[in-house]
Amino acid sequence: MNRKPITEIYFIRFVACISVVLIHSMTLTQSNYQLPKLTVDSFYMIKLAMMYATPLFVMLSEFLLSYSYPDRLPKSFWKKRLLYIFVPYLSIALLYALYPWYLYGWELQKVLNTFFDKAVLGLWHGYFVLIIFQFYALHYVMKKYFDRFPAKWVILASFIINALYLSFFNFMSGNDFPPIATFWSYYKLPFVGWIFYFTVGYYAGKHIDTFVEMITKYKKWVYTGVVVTIALPLTMEYTDSIRLVSSKRPDILLYTVFVFFALYLMAKRIKVMPRIVMIVSSYSYSIYLLHLLVMYNATRYLKDIPIYINMGLYVVILFLAGTVGSILISYLISYLPFGQFIVGKINRPKAKPAPVPENQPHPVHT
Repeated sequence: MNRKPITEIYFIRFVACISVVLIHSMTLTQSNYQLPKLTVDSFYMIKLAMMYATPLFVMLSEFLLSYSYPDRLPKSFWKKRLLYIFVPYLSIALLYALYPWYLYGWELQKVLNTFFDKAVLGLWHGYFVLIIFQFYALHYVMKKYFDRFPAKWVILASFIINALYLSFFNFMSGNDFPPIATFWSYYKLPFVGWIFYFTVGYYAGKHIDTFVEMITKYKKWVYTGVVVTIALPLTMEYTDSIRLVSSKRPDILLYTVFVFFALYLMAKRIKVMPRIVMIVSSYSYSIYLLHLLVMYNATRYLKDIPIYINMGLYVVILFLAGTVGSILISYLISYLPFGQFIVGKINRPKAKPAPVPENQPHPVHT
């Protein structure tokens, strides 16, 4: 079943993508500068306010899946996603594992261990791909059950489960539970830590007309919700309840959903998507996976520059390097015969917005 493209998705994916790059630009800047407490706190607040990034990508994956295939998944579904999403995921994970071998001469065993940690255990920023594939499986298995129950009850139940799960790992310590202490490093991987985004994305995509009508009717509450829900994590920081810049926090759940609603409303007001939005959106997967590697190299070269670089300029340089550099690298690799297995299939923007490609992932340590 072919349905008209949702052009609003390009804008949402653009915002999520540049937010991820900006978060890491600020984090790397902090590690290279001695900053006063006021600046550190300001960086913390800004990064915390952008913690919707990875959850947005995760939610978009299910939103588009449910919208594109409201009845059943096509026969080529798994093949395409394994070839053009998971294989590139493995390729870039291997590239990150080989990078220290190139710089420091790591032994092969250490490279293999690093690759395993990243590709299998998700100990890198690309872990979201493992979440997305769990969503694919969950959609395949649970769709018929979700359709039997009212959306409001499924969404409410998923929120409670998700919030309790994240609260446990945010407020408790592994030292209190020795048998599962190691799991604290991996609690972000099980889909239960993201199930709320799955259900919201599923029902919003499947019932797109009802979804758009609802957020349009209550748009004032949507924008108010963004302001109110970001106040909770900021308050948590102020009271030292959760002193962690991460999207795996219970107080980010509602905030992310309200941001998704707000961005969708904002995108609907854009008659023609700017070309920069289309480009970044089209390359978002490769930008997400490659940008930190580009930034690491940028910081190495910036250290050799004999002049002082202002902190703000440093953030901008890293941001541009991570975004533009990743696009250029992906653009060149995509022309290789096997390029699509390294950076995935890239839907290059045309004069008018093209349909959202079914095998384009919707990526976001964020």
